Amino acid sequence: MAADANWRWIAWLVLGIGGLIAAAGVAIGVGNLRHVLYGERADGIVTEIVRDGDMYAPVVRFRLPLGESIEVRDLASGAPDFAVGDAVTVLYRPETPADFRLQTFDRLWLVPLLLAGFGGFWLMFGAIAWALSNGADLAAVGERAFTVISVSALLIGIFALWSAVDLYASGGRARGKVLEIRESRSIVTEEVTTPAGREVRRDVERISYAPVVRFTTPEGREVEFHGRGGSGSSFAAGDIVNVVYDRRQPGRARILSFIDLWLPAAVAFAVSLLFGGAVHLSRRSRNRRLPS
Repeated sequence: MAADANWRWIAWLVLGIGGLIAAAGVAIGVGNLRHVLYGERADGIVTEIVRDGDMYAPVVRFRLPLGESIEVRDLASGAPDFAVGDAVTVLYRPETPADFRLQTFDRLWLVPLLLAGFGGFWLMFGAIAWALSNGADLAAVGERAFTVISVSALLIGIFALWSAVDLYASGGRARGKVLEIRESRSIVTEEVTTPAGREVRRDVERISYAPVVRFTTPEGREVEFHGRGGSGSSFAAGDIVNVVYDRRQPGRARILSFIDLWLPAAVAFAVSLLFGGAVHLSRRSRNRRLPS
């Protein structure tokens, strides 16, 4: 009974955390949806990319219906997703034009989807804890959880593959130059086992390296973007690389390599296959143990 009570407390805690994270994603999504449904639209142009440390914020200029020009700065991101000269659609509230959104999928829906998805995984683990507190079969609960992870990874893989194929098939080609290798540092906590068998927690610094590439479009526009980051880098400053980019939004660009273009989809499909295979093996093993 004590174990069941502990699982219930854990379930309530995890469900509460997941609910708050998912609610935050929904709230942001609803706010953005209001701009889409009720906001005014204006044609804008990116006039500047402001760098603040390792973050990049686009500055956009657009005109109000009476002809007044207004310049606004959007939220910063870890890598530039626009280039100077990009044409964008601005969604703004007529009474407060500074309350605006840029009409792109990433700017409108990526953060709400990520928060809702992350909260959904917390909710799933909370549901697992609740099921265990009620004496559910651990194998059956694990199979359902692994199925959710497998399907989610499959959907992410399909989206990543579709995006990469679309860019590769319809994008422009250019030669780019690696300007620098950008380092990103983060501190993570990991558990290790000492030779004496005792588990201890320690902080470890992780360093990620990403190439910063600049290329020029046929129209003469200089565009800068970040390649995929990783624990190492196969590039060096000054390297010349082949680039594929979106002709309408050149800031959406990738190095023509497996890692930059195809790796996200490959990883998602591998995760889907791994967890889906585990579900298949678990079900087959349980069926074998059933009395005939």
